[in-house]
Amino acid sequence: MRHGAAEQPGAEEARAPELTVATNSPGVASALADLPLVELFVLGGRYVRDLGTCVGGDTLAAVAHLGADLFFLGSCGLDASRGVTAFDSAEAEVKRAMAGNSAGIVIVVTNDKLATAAPYRVAAPDAISHLVVDKTAPSPILADFERLGAEIHFA
Repeated sequence: MRHGAAEQPGAEEARAPELTVATNSPGVASALADLPLVELFVLGGRYVRDLGTCVGGDTLAAVAHLGADLFFLGSCGLDASRGVTAFDSAEAEVKRAMAGNSAGIVIVVTNDKLATAAPYRVAAPDAISHLVVDKTAPSPILADFERLGAEIHFA
């Protein structure tokens, strides 16, 4: 809730957003569109069907105006030496820009993407603030990320 806002009985619909989300994914935007406590910004650009996201100059220009506390980043590959990687260069460029404008990075990754790398680097391994993994994720891999400063969370 924003400072100075008074909560009145029956005024729940008038409450200020508790979460601000900026996304270049129409699918994510659609999933959040009806949540009244989410302020939603959709970052436009060239839509790439195979990726389900917008990329390109318009997207990068929109990202340049943002500053985020946390950036939830999907990863094509995640390796303790190579970091966060992507298969598409345009997607990697947008993700790098978002990561650069964020105070912290949260990676949510499935086990099949751990200890793998795609061709395009998005972020260094020590840039990860939080790593969300399955309970069956390999302990040695998680230990590498913990040594690099990531806080591990199990989903």
